Amino acid sequence: MKFPIIVRGAAVLATCLSSQAAIVWSGGGDTDDFYNAANWDFSESDSGAMASPTNDVVTITGATINDPSGSFSNLEIGDGFSVTMSNTSFTFTNNNGFTGVNDASDVVSTLNIVGGSSMNAQFAAIGIQINVDSTSSLRFRGGGDPINSQTEKTTINLSPGAQLTLPSLAEFTEQGADIVVNGVTFAEDPSILSFSGSTATANSVVPELSSSLFATLGALALLGRRRK
Repeated sequence: MKFPIIVRGAAVLATCLSSQAAIVWSGGGDTDDFYNAANWDFSESDSGAMASPTNDVVTITGATINDPSGSFSNLEIGDGFSVTMSNTSFTFTNNNGFTGVNDASDVVSTLNIVGGSSMNAQFAAIGIQINVDSTSSLRFRGGGDPINSQTEKTTINLSPGAQLTLPSLAEFTEQGADIVVNGVTFAEDPSILSFSGSTATANSVVPELSSSLFATLGALALLGRRRK
């Protein structure tokens, strides 16, 4: 099983990843096709075409992509690799989405949705971590575990202000352990999300004081009373 790593600074992470990106969207092709090699700069990669899984760090900026999955049904992100989209609209027009790789590795695959981006997909599955920053949104159309952790753990990390849309409110309850804001899951604390229909906006989460901190505060209060 792949264990999720909670990422709280998606925007910072995206900046770091951009600096080491091996494949970068150039938009040089005639269409918005993800698979059109003319749309990509492969100069820092050993690849000459997009493949599944994507065993490179991939950065997409300022693009509008409509993926009909003409080449393969899902877009797999390789173990330890990432796809970062910034100021980008990415729509899967068929019943597909991003996934990790189904293997015995404990290494997570990562999708970063940042900088005013939006993604519209059927689902995410197989050990992928999706980080959505405060300016971006994620929509899953598929019912019945669209955040699919049946094979390997899939996690959606929302920064406060990020939006997540699922097919119904019931899906949020069913998927609650996989939806996270600042390290707190929806299953643990439903107040991390505010709803308008089946679209949720992540709220700021105030971390609970630890028992040791409570003890320290209590000791300080007692000391203060004794000094009076």
